[in-house]
Amino acid sequence: MKNYPVKMAAPDVYQTVGGQAFALYQENPTGYANACALRLSKALNYGGMPIKQTTKGYKVKGKDNKPYLLRVKEMISFVENNLGKADITLRPKNNEDVSSQLSNKKGIIIFKVSGWGDATGHVTLWNGNDCGDSCYFVHHQQGVTTTEVLFWNLK
Repeated sequence: MKNYPVKMAAPDVYQTVGGQAFALYQENPTGYANACALRLSKALNYGGMPIKQTTKGYKVKGKDNKPYLLRVKEMISFVENNLGKADITLRPKNNEDVSSQLSNKKGIIIFKVSGWGDATGHVTLWNGNDCGDSCYFVHHQQGVTTTEVLFWNLK
């Protein structure tokens, strides 16, 4: 998706979206350090699958007056409500890298992660061999594991 802020640092994503999202970040940068759901919200809002005011979950308005989701859990619900259950669900064992099972596919990828203190997972885009900002197939941090990888193919 051309509207996805690729490899952009979280503070820059908040500033790009602006509005209430940026104000919350400025007020509490640590509490709003993760911007993955915000990144995907921007791509969806400008890529033909807009987040609506009626969408369930914690939303904030950007400077464009569009709603943006900030939490992975709510982004999972939004994607499932709009695209159905994931086309591919992977459950890696023992920190195994399952990325090869998604080779040459393009779409939305969600990593459900156990062991992070500040997030339950990560949402991003997958271009067939890499993530739009960060991939979490394998963790090098003790006690952190990806429990599930959800993938929706976008044609």
